[in-house]
Amino acid sequence: MQIGLFEDKEWERLYPFTRLRPVWHLWWGMDRLSEKWQRYFGWEVVGFLPARAFLHKAFPPVVPSAELVWINARLLPLREELRQWIEQLPPEKAFFTPEGTPVAFRSKRGLEELQAPWERLGSEVIPSEVPLTWLKEVTDLFELSGEVIAADWKHLRERSSELPKTLSVRGRDNIFFHPTARAGFAILDAESGPIWIGPHAEIQDGAILQHTNTIGPHTVIMLGARLRTHNSIGPYCKVGGEIGQSTFLGYSNKAHDGFLGHSVIGEWCNIGAGSNSSNLKNTYGPVRLYDPAKGALRETGLQFCGLIMGDYARCGIQTAFTTGCMVDIFANVVGTGFTPKYIPPFWWGEGSYWRIEKALETARRMKSRRGQTLSPEEEELLRYHYTQLVEVSGEKHHS
Repeated sequence: MQIGLFEDKEWERLYPFTRLRPVWHLWWGMDRLSEKWQRYFGWEVVGFLPARAFLHKAFPPVVPSAELVWINARLLPLREELRQWIEQLPPEKAFFTPEGTPVAFRSKRGLEELQAPWERLGSEVIPSEVPLTWLKEVTDLFELSGEVIAADWKHLRERSSELPKTLSVRGRDNIFFHPTARAGFAILDAESGPIWIGPHAEIQDGAILQHTNTIGPHTVIMLGARLRTHNSIGPYCKVGGEIGQSTFLGYSNKAHDGFLGHSVIGEWCNIGAGSNSSNLKNTYGPVRLYDPAKGALRETGLQFCGLIMGDYARCGIQTAFTTGCMVDIFANVVGTGFTPKYIPPFWWGEGSYWRIEKALETARRMKSRRGQTLSPEEEELLRYHYTQLVEVSGEKHHS
C-alpha cells in the first residue's frame, strides 16, 4: 500500500524541534519516523504534506495524483491493529479520534484541496479501544523511547554481523552490530533489552552500554562513555560522559564528561566539556517546562525531565542546566550558575542576540566539518525564523 504523511495543527507542541523540520523527519530509534511505516508494515511512503508554508522550500510537498491513504505524522506505527484499521479506510473518508484529532484519510485530491482535508471529507470516529500511540509532547521523545526502540527491534530486517572479540558482552542475541561498525575494548549489556549499532558507528575503548540503546550511522561513542538505558542516538553524533534516557536527533556533539538525563538534543548542537543537566528537583516534585508556543511554563507531570536543546544551540564548558531547561534554536548558552528555565532563539548572552550573518557563517562552519553545506533552502528557513523571532521583537544584536 502507498501512503502519505501529513502534519496536523499540533506541531507547536513539539517545539523547538519542529521549527526547522516537519514531524516525520525526526530521527528516533533506528531511523526517521517516515521510514518506520515501510519497515513495520511494508507500506511505501510516497506523499508528504507539511502544514506550514515556510517549510515548503526545504521540505517540498509531495502529492502524487494517485489515491493515497494519508496518515498523521505524529502517529506511531507500534500496533498491528492500527494496520488493519487503516487498510479498511473507505475512499474520501477520514478517521478521527474521539477527541477530534485527525488520524488518517483516503483521497486522490490535489494539493490545493489538501490543506485541511478532514474538514471536507466524510468522517468516522475510531473506537477508543483501537490502540493509538501519539507523539504528543516534546518530552515524549525521551519518555516513549523504550517503546519505539522495542518496536524497531521487533521489525529489524537484517542479521547482525559477528561481534568483535574486543567486546565484553552479555545478552549476545539482543545485539545488532552492523558489518561496517567498529568497536574497541568496550562493555555491552543487552540481557534486558536490545542494543543496535548502526552503519559505520564506532564504540571506543572503555565505553559501557546498557540495554535498550540505538547508536545511529557514523556516530562515535567516545572513550570511557557510560550509556545507561533507553537512549536513541541519531546519526553523525559524538557522545561521551554519562547519558541516560535521552534522544539525540543527529549531527550533535557531547564529546566530553558530564551528565545528561531525560533530555532531547536537536541537530548541530554542541555541549561543552563538563556540562551537566539536572533531571530531578530537590523536592522530588513534578517538573515544569517552558512552552514556546504559549510563552509560559506548563506542568509536565514528570518527576524526571532534563534538557531540551533545539537545533544549532550550544553551550560553554561547565554549563549547569537547571531541571527542565529548554534552549531554543541557535541559542548560545554562556555564564556560570544554573541556567534559566528558557533561553530564547538566537540568544547570544548578556541580553543580546546573534547577528544573522554571523549565525549563518557559524552554521556553514559546523556543516563543513561533516562534509556538508548549508543549502539555500536551509539558509532561507533560518533567515525566516530570525526575522520572526528576533527582528520583529527589536532585540539587541551581538556585535
